[in-house]
Amino acid sequence: MTQIKVEKLSVEINSRLVLKDLTFEFCTNERILILGESGCGKSTLLLSLMGLTQRFENAQVTGDVFIDNRSLRKMKPYEVSKILGMVFQNPESQFCSLYPEDEVAFGLENLCVAASLMDDIIHKSLEAVDFPKEKYKNPINELSGGEQQRLALASIFAQEAELFLLDEPTANLDPLGRRQVVTAAKASAAKGKGLLVVEHNLEPWLPFLNRLIILKNDGTMLCDGKPRELFEVYGEELRQRGIWRPQAVRLYEQLRKLGHKFTQVPLNCSELRAENISKTLLAEAFKSLNPNIKQDNSSAKIIIDIKALAAEYEKNKPIFRNVNLEIAAGDFFALVGSNGSGKSTLAKTLIRLIDPAYGTVNIHNKNIMQMKLRDIYTAVGYVFQNPEHQFIEDTVWSEIGYSVDQLDIDEISKKQYVSSMLEEFELEALKKSNPFSLSGGQKRRLSVATMLVGKQKILILDEPTFGQDEKNAYKLMDKLAELNKQGITIFMITHDLDLVEEYTNKTAVMDNGAIVFNGKTSDLWNSQAIIKQSGLELPFKIKVMAKDEGIYAKYE
Repeated sequence: MTQIKVEKLSVEINSRLVLKDLTFEFCTNERILILGESGCGKSTLLLSLMGLTQRFENAQVTGDVFIDNRSLRKMKPYEVSKILGMVFQNPESQFCSLYPEDEVAFGLENLCVAASLMDDIIHKSLEAVDFPKEKYKNPINELSGGEQQRLALASIFAQEAELFLLDEPTANLDPLGRRQVVTAAKASAAKGKGLLVVEHNLEPWLPFLNRLIILKNDGTMLCDGKPRELFEVYGEELRQRGIWRPQAVRLYEQLRKLGHKFTQVPLNCSELRAENISKTLLAEAFKSLNPNIKQDNSSAKIIIDIKALAAEYEKNKPIFRNVNLEIAAGDFFALVGSNGSGKSTLAKTLIRLIDPAYGTVNIHNKNIMQMKLRDIYTAVGYVFQNPEHQFIEDTVWSEIGYSVDQLDIDEISKKQYVSSMLEEFELEALKKSNPFSLSGGQKRRLSVATMLVGKQKILILDEPTFGQDEKNAYKLMDKLAELNKQGITIFMITHDLDLVEEYTNKTAVMDNGAIVFNGKTSDLWNSQAIIKQSGLELPFKIKVMAKDEGIYAKYE
């Protein structure tokens, strides 16, 4: 066990204060959750604990971090990595090799592990996060986002650091993958490994993360203590600040307003279920949580028509095959399924980032293979899974400005348009910043803002709420719902089934390259065989409301 002390740590990046005067201590066997608004410095804190921010050319760091009373500034990177191991918010940014087995081996080589021991360590580490065996030798750049996240986790598991710093470790994972990562982290904790986790999928972590640190938007600390106590004392302030709270805590606050007396603040569905709350009261509380009840705005007109479609990166090895889908104008449509099932590849095929191997895609009754690319992009707006993949300018202002320049309006109107988008997506203070220097949540908001500039009738969004705090996630979803009411067709890929339940009218499930469900979202929750087969789980609302039927227990 090692003692870590953070002493008056402040960080400026590109002359913008990110962290301010942080002071706290912890041991490497502790299990800590870090929460805060998007852009408050959570990732920067983790990078600073590793000594990485201190090496940035564009960063000014004051204060210090001490590891067993030794200044981090005087330690070599390999010395730090024996104590702390980190999974970055974007795992692509930490890969050094081309193939998964080599990536895990890279860290072991730097720690001078004997070659004779490596194979066993590599395979046990990959198995610990359930990385698919058939992809051990696949190129890393062909892995899904979730598979890359698991690979990054396997790499630090192999190095056997005392404490793991996990930056949104399950953000890109399907529900089954989230459970597997949490199980692996829990097993590591049981063996004495510490955890410092930045996360917003809170329910699986809270049973064994016993300390909570919450940061404010100005980079200072709001509070530090036991999770249940802090959610009770600071619950309303967290709501106002837009900081993620467990779904059970969000519902608890509504139920208290409706008069229910609780024995304690519930942190998960099991604890909420123990309160024996009537379904009538639960339904009223859920309605007050999401007053903008979803509407079915779909029409009889088919706007995206997919027939017998297949796509492949390597000849005769299709990522998906024989996909048939019809999406009506005005649908709020969700595509869900396990990592690597082909969801993102299907979305890319719709706009010819990947050409079909066979089959057809018609948009507005036109075959995309007979359309000019400009015409496709005029009809369809696309938000990538990784927002960095679509940035082309060197400032936030010009990134949005590039999209606005495509509109047929005068220069004064263009400037007003850019300003309004910056304000709407809370990016005004960052307008001169380089898009690549933003936090993960800020990058996502920028990527969505650039795609909402045009007049496309179809918007495809791959994990649109990735990296967002609670306020901005729901603000974005409400914006999409408003556009949908105006007749815009929304095609959303997501692992957040709570958002699927709250906002979408149609859902398709993709499993192992095939569509295994396609229909009304409400019908999916009754398809227990499909949910089990595809590794999904019931949304929080459905689990709570169906508690008497025992459905929840099957997926707990």
